[in-house]
Amino acid sequence: GPGLSRKGELKAEQARAFGAQEDTMTFDDLMNEAGRKLGVELVTHDGMTRLTIDDMEVSVLEIVALDAVALSGVIGEPPPQGLAPLYRAMLEANFNFAGTAGATLSVSPEDGALTLARLVPLACLDADAFLSILEGFVNVLEAWRKIVADYRPDAPGEAPPAPSAGAPQISDGFLPV
Repeated sequence: GPGLSRKGELKAEQARAFGAQEDTMTFDDLMNEAGRKLGVELVTHDGMTRLTIDDMEVSVLEIVALDAVALSGVIGEPPPQGLAPLYRAMLEANFNFAGTAGATLSVSPEDGALTLARLVPLACLDADAFLSILEGFVNVLEAWRKIVADYRPDAPGEAPPAPSAGAPQISDGFLPV
């Protein structure tokens, strides 16, 4: 009926608003093309690809229900105490993505690990755009891993600094791609 037609129109409008490519690649095609450009084979299993970049594992997942790709990486284990300043720095970095370059910092409900995740509409991606986003994601992941590794909760009143130099800068609320 007309509702289905309008839903399709809305999806197309949203895709165009986010800079969607005319011919949207499938997740498998995106991973194959990105792997070709990197000179490696990216193995996809059940809609997920795992990459190791500079000793950091990044999972790339196809989120079919959202027609999107999710990037996810573990920052590390939080210290056993003195978490308030660290969590505050993470929340401040999440605010308007100021210290995350479009990603989100969180705590895994499964194991308590600090994580970084980013969701990107598949329609906005070709291999070059994906690799650019991946590079920015890895830079932010690396910066937060250093912050957590260097964090000393016993330093009085010291909140860890949010990364800025290592993170791609956001202008007008959007990450340059």
